[in-house]
Amino acid sequence: MTPESWRILLGAVISVLLALVPWMLMVHAKLAVLAAQVSRLTATVDRLIEADSARLGKAAEDHVQLAELRRRVDRQQTQMERFGQLLQEYEG
Repeated sequence: MTPESWRILLGAVISVLLALVPWMLMVHAKLAVLAAQVSRLTATVDRLIEADSARLGKAAEDHVQLAELRRRVDRQQTQMERFGQLLQEYEG
């Protein structure tokens, strides 16, 4: 190749690079922003999952305690009915 054709080729390559570099930098910046947003979203989802797990554990404990309270109330109601019957027998 002649020096003139090398200059033409080099000019064409430089022109293409000058046209593509700003676009590539813009795409790189947008990808960096998207990566940061995905990272924040991942952290938020992780926190939500942890909070939900903690809430589920607490709900299970509350359910057990509620069942225990219901059992105790039922037992007390049964005792009160027995006392009522005994009182009626005593008065009667």
